[in-house]
Amino acid sequence: MIKKTAIIIGASGEIGAAAAKKLQKDGYNLALTYNKSPINLTPSKENVKTYHLNLVGSGEIEKFFAEVGKDFEYIDTLVFCAGIAQKRTLIFDVKNEEIDALFDVNIKSAIKAIREFVKIAKTPANILLVGSFAEKVGCSCESVYAATKAAMTGLGKSLASELGNLGYRINVVAPGFIDTKMNNNLGKEEKDDVAEMTPLQRLGTTEDVANAISFLCSENASFITGQTLYVDGGLILE
Repeated sequence: MIKKTAIIIGASGEIGAAAAKKLQKDGYNLALTYNKSPINLTPSKENVKTYHLNLVGSGEIEKFFAEVGKDFEYIDTLVFCAGIAQKRTLIFDVKNEEIDALFDVNIKSAIKAIREFVKIAKTPANILLVGSFAEKVGCSCESVYAATKAAMTGLGKSLASELGNLGYRINVVAPGFIDTKMNNNLGKEEKDDVAEMTPLQRLGTTEDVANAISFLCSENASFITGQTLYVDGGLILE
């Protein structure tokens, strides 16, 4: 029986870690990357390997995929969870260095990762990009971040058309307000206000996002590609 393998870029982040735990339960082998923070995943009978990966290091992404291709026999899933946030500021105060960093990590590295993934993947294969609801509604004082996430949606749609006949499905999961450390700059009252604005009357969890990732990577979503799934409790309604 073929043992599928999922590569998770950014598995040390809270959403990446939740995705790893869920896909581990789903029976995948896992190739997990981290940069500055360690990966916290309970060992199991599944084959799990971790790799240090600096997404903006010269040639590092290419070296990583070459190594993973040797370590695992059957790789069919890529989950790109890596990303950095923008310091809240008006556009005329954004530094060139921050603009470059946001695009380098949030979108350029995703493009490079996909390029290298399709060289080693077995089809049918899945590519899952973790975006943000900010690409749909915008984000005042975080406009550059929102632009990188909008680019991710455009990338997903374009690649779904480009690679569909080669056996690839590409989708985007766009979390809404998820209760993670990234949002710890908000106090309890502010978080309660967001929950009250959300039709489901709560904040999202990393498990909510991981469940959506699991579904889109599964055979249950075999006829879904080029889509953005908003995991936001109805915070934005079309």
